[in-house]
Amino acid sequence: MNANQAEGPSSDPDTYVSVDQACQRFGISRRSFYRWLALPETGLARVVVRVPPPAGRIRVPVRRFERWLHGGV
Repeated sequence: MNANQAEGPSSDPDTYVSVDQACQRFGISRRSFYRWLALPETGLARVVVRVPPPAGRIRVPVRRFERWLHGGV
């Protein structure tokens, strides 16, 4: 790490991927992803983005999804 960089969350924008790409990257099935998305108590619907809203294609912000998987969102 560069001495001028602060530790902590990056200021870089998050990378958005498709559901297929997120499932492949994190080793989960599409079925599990959509099951989690359908259950309000999981909070996954607050993590993903639909383009265009409200019913468009789902885009998954990689860092936020990873934090969600680890219980941090």
